[in-house]
Amino acid sequence: MQEATKTKITEIKEYYTVKRKEKNKQGEIEEVEKTFYKYKEIPVVTGWARFGHFILDRIFYFLFEWVIAFTLGIILGITGNADWLNESTETLLTVIFYIIVYPSYYILFESTAQSSLGKLVLGRIVVNEYGEKPSFHQIVTRSFSRIVPFEPFSCLSDRGWHDSWSDTYVIRKKDLEELMVLARLQEHLKNDTATQAPN
Repeated sequence: MQEATKTKITEIKEYYTVKRKEKNKQGEIEEVEKTFYKYKEIPVVTGWARFGHFILDRIFYFLFEWVIAFTLGIILGITGNADWLNESTETLLTVIFYIIVYPSYYILFESTAQSSLGKLVLGRIVVNEYGEKPSFHQIVTRSFSRIVPFEPFSCLSDRGWHDSWSDTYVIRKKDLEELMVLARLQEHLKNDTATQAPN
């Protein structure tokens, strides 16, 4: 018995029929129907829609950063190390927050809710090539890709670097549901064909 195979959302086929004139075996011109397929375009979030959750995530991140900084200040105050916070350590803390805390915001929410807070508010979700929850490794790759200089500008295209480098997609939940229905249908047809094929 052949094992059922999952369909990637990048491999969902759309079939279409065209009529065209061809010569038959007798050399006569006749109209025939030909069926072709193309891979369905993944409706990733782009443009102003993407900019919207980028702005929301910046706001939520600053709140997230403030909570961590406030907590750190309290801990240093209780332990008697508050004098460690001065102008000379301010630059170091800024770098640490950008390299560690900024990606951590995305890792925390995208690994648990499959969506950052900004995406969650606007009904967007992060998925892998199968339309499922990305692996933790993919989420970490996505998140740390964001600290690459000029990376935010890559989102002006269909997919940002953090999407392409981690092989993930940002899609509206409604669009994902439709894609998954098509993927399951294609899987069903493929598995039926494999079952009926002679051994």
